[in-house]
Amino acid sequence: MDVKTLDSNQARNHWREMLDTVLVNNIDVVITRYNQPVAAIVAYEDYLAIATELNRLRAERSRRKALAESRATMYASEPVLAREWDTPEEDEAWANL
Repeated sequence: MDVKTLDSNQARNHWREMLDTVLVNNIDVVITRYNQPVAAIVAYEDYLAIATELNRLRAERSRRKALAESRATMYASEPVLAREWDTPEEDEAWANL
């Protein structure tokens, strides 16, 4: 599989040539920003062939992100939850409400 890499400025300035590279030459294009890959351009026929798996991967990534965020919230709450709430000071504070 041939892959061509372009930075985002090159992709923007040579959009038409990039599309021709993908469509005519059957070469995938990876677009980078600050030397990090951020997007890939593939032929539409290839996209259709991988769309189901792509959706599954995206859903799994979203699930892992939500799980990590909920764990972070849980861990951040532990000191508050572990606190001794049944103290004379707490009883006094609640009595004045």
